Formats: sequence, structure tokens, C-alpha cells
Amino acid sequence: MGLDSIRVTALIDNTTHYEGPILAENGISLLLETPELDSTVLIDTGITGEALLNNAEVMGIDLSKVRYIFLTHNHYDHTGGLLKLLTRVNSNPLIIAHPEVFSPKYAILPSLGLNELTYTGPPYSLGELKRHAEVILSRDPVPIAKDIMTTGEIPRKNDFEIVRGFYKVEEGRFVVDELPDDQALVVRMEDGLVILLGCGHSGVVNTIARAISLTGEDRIKAIIGGFHLIDASDERIERTVEALREYNPEILVPMHCTGFRAKSKLASQLRDSFSELYAGESVEISSR
Repeated sequence: MGLDSIRVTALIDNTTHYEGPILAENGISLLLETPELDSTVLIDTGITGEALLNNAEVMGIDLSKVRYIFLTHNHYDHTGGLLKLLTRVNSNPLIIAHPEVFSPKYAILPSLGLNELTYTGPPYSLGELKRHAEVILSRDPVPIAKDIMTTGEIPRKNDFEIVRGFYKVEEGRFVVDELPDDQALVVRMEDGLVILLGCGHSGVVNTIARAISLTGEDRIKAIIGGFHLIDASDERIERTVEALREYNPEILVPMHCTGFRAKSKLASQLRDSFSELYAGESVEISSR
């Protein structure tokens, strides 16, 4: 049971290794392709849409083949490019997201340069989006295809993957936001799970536990995406590394918001599985 092979392409990341026409911007966008599907799955869309469209064209990727677009959470560096994509590309994708992706959300994160209350959500409304595409809003897991599913809301089971600095308006009250909308995509392969994250605000360790709980598969083939450790304490980074060592992923690809300190620690402590993926690059993952 499970897929035999997949390709994951970084259409957007904070960094690119190319001096040519590939563009980088804060955010992430991953394209999932597999021989079992004629269409493709896009995970997040970066901030502007311009880098996404440019990079797809440079790489010869036909975005009109994208049948499913999964938004991992509310933040503008993951949702911002979607409307521009839909208005420029002749397609009719199905958008999958958590209901709170389109709620009023804000942040104050001095460690990341946000020193005053800042709106974090998409630069368009749900109504605008529905004029261009069908939308599924679900707190529960959504099966996109055989062996491909969203996590739905991710239970917070450990005491070190804490969410801080985020807020939302809920029933007329301004409250702390623990980002229940943060989700990931899970791909079951023949020899383990591939977990694709946007920012991993729920915590990469919590996300792995959720994927295992949903699938009953405890072998971890690959973890790719943002781990949101850029402003994490040394203790959290260390405990994350120790947990990942126990899960023993074959491929570990921290991107976007993982941060230099955490990447360095992961590279030194998990060197056999650590890899890098930047805008304009792809990774092929095959079952043994």
C-alpha cells in the first residue's frame, strides 16, 4: 500500500541558489507530482504570486495542471499569491483550507521584526476567492487522492512546541491565537510517510505524531517544509532534534522559517538525513 514515487518542487522559498531568473521571496510553495495522478497538488502560494508564476514558467511547469491547492494556514506568506495565480492561469482548482484561514488574524513578533500589531492573513476575502475557484473549508482531514491527505487540526501533545505572539478576533473578542488552522499534507508511500509542512506552527513533532495517528504508519520517509524554529529557544531546538532523531526520517528538508540556528543543529546532528531544497529545485522520492 502506498505510492511508489513522488516529486516535490520548491516553487517558492526564502532562498534560491540560482543567479539567473529564479526568484526567492519570504514564504513557501511546494508542488507535489506523482505518476498516479494526472493533475498536481500545490501547497501554499508565497506572498506575491509574481515569484510563483515566474518560477513555474522558468522551470517549464504548467500550473494549469494544478487540480488541488492546499493552504497550510492563514499567513500571507503562504496565501498571498493565490488570487494572482487564479486570475493568471486558466484552471479550475479545488482550494482546501481550514475555516480560520480567512479569519481576522494578527501578530506581534519583535524577534522577527513585527514590533506592532500586524495583519497576517491573505490580501483578499473568501468571497473574492470563491469567484475564481471551489473552496473546501474543513477542520478535519481531507483526502485529496488515494494515499494523499491533509492532517486537519493538529493536537498539541508536547510541552515545548509552544505558539506565541499571534492573535485573532473571535466572536467580537480579541484573543490569543494558537493557530489551529496550521495543517500539513501527508503522503503515504510504500515504505513510509512523506510529510509536507508550510510553517509547522503546530510543531514538527506534533505534526509527525498526527500523521502517524491518522495513517497507522510509523515509518517516516521524509519531512519537507518550514519547521518555524527561526525564533525558537535553544532548548526547543534541542528537544526537536532529539525527537526527530527518534523518528529517524530517511530525508529531512527544513526550509523557509526553520532558521539558521536550527538548520545548523539539524545538519550536524542528523547529517545522514539532512538535505536542502531551495526555490527552483526538486527532490525525487522513491520507495525502496
